[in-house]
Amino acid sequence: MKKIILSFTLVSILFLVACGGNSYQSEIDEAVKIMNDEGHTDIKKDNSSFYVYNEGAIIMVDDGSYKRYVEKQQDGEYAYEPHTDRVEKSLPKNKSDTDYAEKNGKEIKK
Repeated sequence: MKKIILSFTLVSILFLVACGGNSYQSEIDEAVKIMNDEGHTDIKKDNSSFYVYNEGAIIMVDDGSYKRYVEKQQDGEYAYEPHTDRVEKSLPKNKSDTDYAEKNGKEIKK
């Protein structure tokens, strides 16, 4: 009986650790693809910063020179948002108020 309880506990812990990953990787991958399609081929996950806002509705892509935005549309698809002033007004002032952030492919801890 002890072995069953111990096995169940270990499996539960492994399951929880595996599920604890970032839920925004597919959104960031989509943002990179959109930026590349828009002609910003220098933007890659390993050389840019990504800040996810509003549960993935807005992703800021910062390559060190420019901040660009990808926004989720009403149909659920992402699109490049060239009107940065409008987007920036809707975002929190501090980058620490993001839902998720990463730089050069590594998560930025809050």
